[in-house]
Amino acid sequence: MAEGNSVMDEIRAQHQKMKGKTPKEKFQYFWEYYRIPTIVTIVVAALVGNLIYTMVTAKDTAFAVVLINGYTDMDTTAYMSGFEEFAQIDTKEYSTNMEANFTIDHQSSDQYAMANLQKLMALVAAKELDVIIADEDTLLNYAQAGYFHNLNEALPQETLDKYKDDFLYCDLPEDTIEGKVPVAIRVTDTPLLTETQAYAAYPDAWLGAIINSEHPEYLDTFLQYLENTPAEAEAEE
Repeated sequence: MAEGNSVMDEIRAQHQKMKGKTPKEKFQYFWEYYRIPTIVTIVVAALVGNLIYTMVTAKDTAFAVVLINGYTDMDTTAYMSGFEEFAQIDTKEYSTNMEANFTIDHQSSDQYAMANLQKLMALVAAKELDVIIADEDTLLNYAQAGYFHNLNEALPQETLDKYKDDFLYCDLPEDTIEGKVPVAIRVTDTPLLTETQAYAAYPDAWLGAIINSEHPEYLDTFLQYLENTPAEAEAEE
């Protein structure tokens, strides 16, 4: 734009240049001078639109599970869809999630292992994770760091009695109880893990409930689902 000219003066000048030009010439002029700003505008508009759509349509997570060091190609989406139906979760408002093949090795410093370690910490800090299933060493490592509930305080007595021989005990760092308390339940023989062989490399697999979970009401229901439902379970159409 020429110095001293207003935006309107510049627009009039551009219109004057286009007088008498053919459509092809007008297009070539546009393409020469305005293609980059136009493309940038379209891309920005698309990104903003996608962000707005995602924010408007996003559902809160009602229950989230991570399988640490459990390797499986199962359809976790279908399995958790079955849980949504089993737990009568309103899927118009809420979703569920299970993430498998989540590797953590505290002895490793490779980028993948470190990224997963940081991701897990972020999920817990953001209160976006409810349950961890893991091998014993990993489960105890996080229990000793204060990640898990004392299950005596998280489950009804009937469930505690049912699993009394399948608890993993640990002395939690910040509780007021002397001695060890149950922090995890052995889930090695559940249909999910026997059928998928997700923890075939380990003697046992354990389930712990994240201490700051915002959905503790689903813990007992998830245990029932885990114990009775095949890995290929899907919600009915």
